[in-house]
Amino acid sequence: MNFETYLMEKRLSAKTIEMYTHSSLHFLNWLKDADVVPELFTYNDLLDYMRYCYGAGITNKRLHAILGVVRHYCSYLISIEKRNDNPASGVFIKGLIRKLPANLLSMEELETLYGQYCLQLKEDVSKKIMLGLMIYQGVTVAELIKLKSHHFRMKDCKVFIKGTQHSNERLLDLHANQVLLLQKYLSSNPFKDGYLFVEPKKTPVSEKNIHNRLQYMFKLLKQLNGRLMSAKQIRHSVITHWLKQHHLRQVQYMAGHKYVSSTQRYQLNNLDDLKTELQQHHPMK
Repeated sequence: MNFETYLMEKRLSAKTIEMYTHSSLHFLNWLKDADVVPELFTYNDLLDYMRYCYGAGITNKRLHAILGVVRHYCSYLISIEKRNDNPASGVFIKGLIRKLPANLLSMEELETLYGQYCLQLKEDVSKKIMLGLMIYQGVTVAELIKLKSHHFRMKDCKVFIKGTQHSNERLLDLHANQVLLLQKYLSSNPFKDGYLFVEPKKTPVSEKNIHNRLQYMFKLLKQLNGRLMSAKQIRHSVITHWLKQHHLRQVQYMAGHKYVSSTQRYQLNNLDDLKTELQQHHPMK
């Protein structure tokens, strides 16, 4: 088994496998030039490689990605019993700046959009249901695409969000505003066995189908609120709102984040909101 096959068994996407294979070659070529075999490189060898990367002008972000691939490569060597350790397991780049969510919408703004969407624009019900899932359950576009009728447990007023490569599965409550609309749509939808929000076509349906529908939906939504930009902006706004109401681990589950650090960055946004409010209302101002 080679490294590429190992990654395929991990069910990584073809694009990710290609990227990991290319990055691993950068490290393996350096080892070859340094006359070090992959099965025997040490922690100090890895530090030397990092110094080489800095000298070559490789950015922290890029080096962080390469080190992640090296960790995978070591895990691969362990799986085929050519190593029993992973020198890269505790090596991380300090000082990486993660982009914080910005231009957030309040929950009041989002619920106003939800209430006005079909009423003013006279759009079909399925688009409003998709909008509701983004606003009340923080569902991503990738997750919307995979939803089927059996994922909705209407007796319990819950929806099961299937996990993806980048997110965990979760079972979330449906909002009261969603239930009646969903019940009518599910009972009248003749394509219950397939993906719920993908329009059937004579030709094979691609994921672009739902992306095109959402693109048109957001074009109309911007007529109602000029601050609205994207589905990601809605999700960022929803998660930030959740953190004001629930504890960190609960929000991690609700958002489907694999790592709590992904949820924590939204807490920084709440601190910024508090700082702004203090600046506006501080008695010494």
